[in-house]
Amino acid sequence: MNDNPVIEKDVVVVGSGGSGMTAAIVAATQGLDVLLVEKTGLFGGTTALSGGGIWVPCNTQAAEAGLKDDPEQAFAYVQEVVGPTLRTDLLRAFLDAAPRMVDYLHARTSVRFAVQRGFADWHPQAKGFSADGRLLCPVEYDGRELGEYFDQLRPPLTEFNAPGGMMFGIGDMPHIAKVTKSFTSFKHIAKLAVRFGVDRLSYSRGTRLTMGNAMAARLLRSAIDAGVELWKDTPMRSLIHEHGAIKGVVVERDGKPVEIRTRRGVVLATGGFSANPDMRKQYIPFAEHHVSLVPEGNTGDGLQQARDAGGRFDGENLSNAGWVVVSLLRRPDGAIRKFPHLYMDRGKPGCIAVNRDGRRFGNEAATNLVEPMHRTGSVPAHLVCDHPFIKKYGLGLVRPGGFGLKGLIAAGYILTEPTLDALAARIGVNPGNLADTVARFNQQAARGVDNDFGRGRDKADMPLGDPNHKPNPCLGPIQQGPFYAVQIFPGDSTTTVGLRIDGKARVLDRNDQPIPGLHAVGLDMNSLWRGRAPGNGANNTLSLTFGYLAGLALAQDDVPQPAIEPAAQIGAEQLN
Repeated sequence: MNDNPVIEKDVVVVGSGGSGMTAAIVAATQGLDVLLVEKTGLFGGTTALSGGGIWVPCNTQAAEAGLKDDPEQAFAYVQEVVGPTLRTDLLRAFLDAAPRMVDYLHARTSVRFAVQRGFADWHPQAKGFSADGRLLCPVEYDGRELGEYFDQLRPPLTEFNAPGGMMFGIGDMPHIAKVTKSFTSFKHIAKLAVRFGVDRLSYSRGTRLTMGNAMAARLLRSAIDAGVELWKDTPMRSLIHEHGAIKGVVVERDGKPVEIRTRRGVVLATGGFSANPDMRKQYIPFAEHHVSLVPEGNTGDGLQQARDAGGRFDGENLSNAGWVVVSLLRRPDGAIRKFPHLYMDRGKPGCIAVNRDGRRFGNEAATNLVEPMHRTGSVPAHLVCDHPFIKKYGLGLVRPGGFGLKGLIAAGYILTEPTLDALAARIGVNPGNLADTVARFNQQAARGVDNDFGRGRDKADMPLGDPNHKPNPCLGPIQQGPFYAVQIFPGDSTTTVGLRIDGKARVLDRNDQPIPGLHAVGLDMNSLWRGRAPGNGANNTLSLTFGYLAGLALAQDDVPQPAIEPAAQIGAEQLN
């Protein structure tokens, strides 16, 4: 006899990142009774830690700004970027649904996006490349609108905060750089600081939310408004699998199992496997050195449960994660603070990355510096700069203006010496090689051309550079001591390996048939990009778009569905 509590819902969503919340919101706004369960004590998942952008070709916001785009050009672009293993059926579904997803959320929820100008696609050599208009970023949000749920929202990554927890957005960065030179910029930052000071009288952190934290907050507010029931600290223990169909889930709540029966289906949005040590060893290069930024609850629960129910992975990817360069501050109490080097330092003029031989190994302004780290075995490595650079741009946890430098030197996070030779000895690289590397880099910086790695050559590099620096926004000399270094490691902000799904986000079995009642979105579905993303925001956009498709499919039986691409075209031997 089963004495466990049993409840019934139309839909259960497992996971509260962008994909899970979007699926829950859409299903609820379509009239369904939805329960969302979150394994950890915080809502927002990886989305809350992200930059928050979404890559959406042919979006309404760009069109209203006078920027033209074409879905066939976008299709050609992704097809060339990803290559022959691309699931063209899913790409068609994505390109059709992504603009509609944004319009739907704008019309029915608190989610708002705006065009982020000046951000090009990442692969300018590919046909269909766009220099502007495909990146949308969330509009900043007042966290006070969340009420009691504000403290239940996962905080952002430290790179998006000033010391003490004041959030900055991309639009604030020019003001930060000019805060001591422009009265307008000074006023802008001062206004934010005053707002932050007032917030801290009543809240645990600042309530002005930007980037991924703003998007997660807007989704959370929208889920509440749509009537989605939210349970935190509620891990999924198993799927209920009966007669070839998924009929619900068993979760643990308050230490006791609860059986939840579903009338429509279950959506898996558990965030992939980045926090699963065994899966990391299997799928992540240099796993012993890799640093993951994802939440602690992303341990592959949804992937394993779906595979036990007959689902399978969707072939071999070009890379198995979304890579990011990370540095680590080890605190006296043993705690580790992780800092992602996304855009604030390594691509700016006057900073290089060197390996243990004292040589550069890649384009520091490229979005993906981890790939050359892996390819050349440059793990770990160091970022190196001089005194004018660190005072102007910062380095890792050192903020622009040099804020925090003395304390981070004392903590051993920043290494510094008066000469390059001494710095080379300090970081364990060959002094002669480092001197030669810097001399060559300085010569190329003076000409504005990086003959070794093409830094600053492509438009995709420009957002990481300094637009006010000439002749190349990404190249500047390293010449005035003291000199500084910070150790960097390869890391990941997302995984790409996941379940094979169809255009309704339904999990497919070994015969490419949908498993009734089971959907997978976000990091639980295999990435459409197969590890080679087309531009900024490409991972977030898959989460929201396929969450949207899953929510519609659960509410409607007549959503158009493209044909499933045969498994043989993507490497059937990898489908397991």
